[in-house]
Amino acid sequence: MSYSFFDAVEQAPSDAIFKLNAAFGKDPRPHKANLTMGVYRDENLLTPILQTVKTAENYLLSHEITKEYLPIEGDPLFIQESGRLIFGDSFWSNSHARISGIHAPGGTGALRLGADLLREGITPTIAIPDPTWPNHPHIFQKSGFKLHLFSYYDMQRHQLNFQSILETLQKIPSRSVVLLHGCCHNPTGADPTPQEWEKIADILRQRELLPFFDFAYQGFGKGIEEDAHVIRTFAHQSLECVVAASYSKNFGLYSERVGTLFVITRSSETAQRVLSKLKVIARTCYSNPPRHGGAVVGYILSHPELKKEWMKEVDAMRHRLTTLRKEFVRALQEGQKKRDFSYLLNRLGMFCYLGLDKEQVLKLQEEHGIYIADNGRINLAGLSSQNFNYIIGSILKIL
Repeated sequence: MSYSFFDAVEQAPSDAIFKLNAAFGKDPRPHKANLTMGVYRDENLLTPILQTVKTAENYLLSHEITKEYLPIEGDPLFIQESGRLIFGDSFWSNSHARISGIHAPGGTGALRLGADLLREGITPTIAIPDPTWPNHPHIFQKSGFKLHLFSYYDMQRHQLNFQSILETLQKIPSRSVVLLHGCCHNPTGADPTPQEWEKIADILRQRELLPFFDFAYQGFGKGIEEDAHVIRTFAHQSLECVVAASYSKNFGLYSERVGTLFVITRSSETAQRVLSKLKVIARTCYSNPPRHGGAVVGYILSHPELKKEWMKEVDAMRHRLTTLRKEFVRALQEGQKKRDFSYLLNRLGMFCYLGLDKEQVLKLQEEHGIYIADNGRINLAGLSSQNFNYIIGSILKIL
């Protein structure tokens, strides 16, 4: 052929986190450490399958009789139990008719579904915190949004830049979307206080702004119920909002791609119209969601005793992260006097934002075989008794 359809295609940049993860895999050094990927690891640095997940899978193995397509909106039991988990039994029972719920391929799929829905004639603008999960801007840009980045975190003072958040909410166009982390902000781990959330809710209501919650870490902050408090507060105040939830972390179902998107509207009629739009978007993208992961979550959450056991497993993961955070800060504080890392004790979730510059991050990788995100974010779950002292010693050397 004298021509090519594809020769003009430009090389796309690699995803930064997956690129680092690939580089770690190729590093031959035995003492290397991976603190990049946002996955939970146990003391043996493995991402475990939860015992409750195994119980559910054993049941499905012996009772599942078909692999037929799910409906476009997904598994009804999974959607119902997800709604109860996020919004609470009472609110879900009383208000589920005005909530559109759709079973999505992971939290990322839920975010994209929500983005495409909102961009189709609802609003062209979204405000996104800076810093945030690196994939957030790409998702909303691909859906055609105009982005407004707002300073979320004061790097010098190591604290939430709350005044900047308020100023942004006052300035952005009315009826814009505002992306918020439901808990355990990625990458800083710094969340607003309950009083600050109240002020945010007030401005959203006054300015007619739509909150879009990314809810990926329920249970990893203060607890399953506690971490849902902000979303439930907004919902109880009759604020319309969008919630994209992921079950990768709290169920350990990373590769199963399990997520939900919920849209709280003002009426059941509106909710049905919104769901019809979401189904069209889903149908033209992936047609219908994968069955297995949603069936696992739905089975666990719909069996009270098994749900209790699952909550204990989540508590154990959170306790490990809390213990690691305390030990990490203690070791850094005792090992040097140049910087105060005590602010990390007030953070939630898997991540620590160390405030290292790119040169220090590169030194950790090249000289010590320790891989962390370019912005200085580390995943605490990558620490264990096997590598703790080596990682601490390496960080101390580059400070």
